[in-house]
This record gives sequence, C-alpha cells and structure tokens, in this order.
Amino acid sequence: MMLLADLALKEDPKCREWVERFAKDQGKFFADFASVWVKMQENGQQGLKPHPHSLSYASSCYLPTDWIELPLVRRVDVNHDSTKYAFGLPTGTSLDLPACACILLKAPGRGRGSGKGDWDGSDAVRPYTPISSNEVTGRFELLVKRYPDGAVSQYLHGLRMGAKVAFRHIKFNIKTQYPFEGVRTISMICAGSGITPIFQALTLIMGRPDDGRQVVLLYGNKAPEDILLKEEIDRWARAAPDRLKVVHVIGNRPDDPHPPGWETTSTYIAETGWIDQAKVTKHCFPPAEDTLVFVCGLPLMYNAICGPRDQKSLREGSVLHTLGYSPEMVAKM
Repeated sequence: MMLLADLALKEDPKCREWVERFAKDQGKFFADFASVWVKMQENGQQGLKPHPHSLSYASSCYLPTDWIELPLVRRVDVNHDSTKYAFGLPTGTSLDLPACACILLKAPGRGRGSGKGDWDGSDAVRPYTPISSNEVTGRFELLVKRYPDGAVSQYLHGLRMGAKVAFRHIKFNIKTQYPFEGVRTISMICAGSGITPIFQALTLIMGRPDDGRQVVLLYGNKAPEDILLKEEIDRWARAAPDRLKVVHVIGNRPDDPHPPGWETTSTYIAETGWIDQAKVTKHCFPPAEDTLVFVCGLPLMYNAICGPRDQKSLREGSVLHTLGYSPEMVAKM
C-alpha cells in the first residue's frame, strides 16, 4: 500500500475504485499494471507523471516545487529580440501565481558553471515573471528578451510548437505581496525585460479603480523600439493620468542625445541617458514610511540603484542608499 500512499491515489475520488481493487487482489493489480507498463514502453512512454496530491507547493500557484513539463502552445515575436511564449495548462485551470512572484524555467544541458564559455552539460535555470493575469485559464504567457549569449532565452527561441518545457515555483520566488499594506506611493524602476514583474504589479494596481495609490514608472531601454508592453502601459496612463506617471529613459550612455522624434507625449515623459540619481530624485517619490520602490533589471542596474538582488540591505553608495531610502522601502524583484 506504500506505493498508493506515495502517489496519494487514495486522496483522489477518481482513484478510489482502483484502491479498493488493489486491496482485494494485489497480485492481479500488479499483473495488470505490468502489462500496461510494457505497452507504454512499446509506445515510447518512459515514465508516469506524479499524481498532483503527491507534490508540494510553495503557494496557490499551479506549479509545484518539483519540476513539471508543460507544452509550448503559442509564440509571438513582439520586436527584434523579444518574444511572447504561451505554455499550456489543463482546460479551465489558472496559473494562480501570487503577486508579486515569479517561476523558474529549466533549459536542459545549457548550464555554464563559470557563467561564460561553452555549456558544461548542467541545466540552466532562470526566473521569469508571467505577464498574463490569473484570470487567464488554460495557459500562461512569458515575455522573454533574447540575448546573444543567453542560455535560456536562446533555448526558448529554438523550440518547436508543442515542445515540453520544465517549470517549478519555490518559496524564494515569492516577493512583496499585493496589496502592499501601508503603502501610499509606489516608484517602479526597471530596465529592459525587467518590466515583467513591474507589469505584474501594475496589472493589479491599475486593474482596481478603487486602488487610489499613485505610481511612478521609470523605465530604461536602449532605443524606443526596445520598449516592451508599451501599448498596455500607455493605455493605463491614458485612462488614469492622476494615478500613473510614466517616464521612459532611452540611451546607452549618460550623455546620449535625444533620438530623432523622441519627445514627451500625453502618456509618458521622454528622457535620455541612464536611470541615475538625478532622474530618481526628479521623478520618483521621496523616502517615506508609506512609500515603496520596486527595482528590476540586470545585475549592473541592481548594483547601481540598490545593491545585489539577493541581498536585503542596500549597497552603501547606491542611488537609493544615498538618497535616504531604507531597505524596508525597497523591493528587489
């Protein structure tokens, strides 16, 4: 009976009949199972998926803490180096991921022990924040920016429709949770694909008309065409200009000139250069007990703005530390 307990079959009403049959005639049960197993091997099936009741979960999310595989069901290129990928869930099922939180994706054999050079045969694992809301069922979407040496982004780009991809969700990936109690003003600082966890939080805030908090989005990219989710963000800014202020920062260097045609519009303020101390001071809410600053981007951005992502403290000399923010006011996404 240990096998049944391990698979938690007795907890599933659909399996009760089989549990009863096993109890009555264990020999016949295993003989039938063996014959089915042989047929599965002949058909190329190498194993059984664990029963859902036997898995552990870090939150309400459909994904367990162990790896499970889901099919790629849709892909749409959104610009020259970024793609939306949709992965299938059972019919009527939502990902039900708490916000703010992310999930882990595994690229088999794409690991680099040193972070550079050739693949060493290990698996590469990266965190991604879905851009689809929990109201969507049967699938969820990731927006992934492709880098020339990106182990996982290049792996995804090379997949065919229907390919299976491994995901899981662990407690470490659960960040500051909506509704962000005690917070009156929110500053969101991000760059590139770092917009995705910011977008997750914005979807909740802007999707609730009764959430009257004010939000500033300070979003950096190399060029205007690199801005991700611009239409959705413009729509929110247009609908609620008293709640959302959007600042796009375009450039590769602090002294970059305005690109041709890059001007402020009714939905955003156009800046150039880098996200630096001057721009944070100019546009973001000042330090206060009831303010919260989200930060998301590449390691260099974390280091400059607040310090490493995996450290709760603020790096001494970082922008937010210098401006007087405390670690409790900052959420490293």
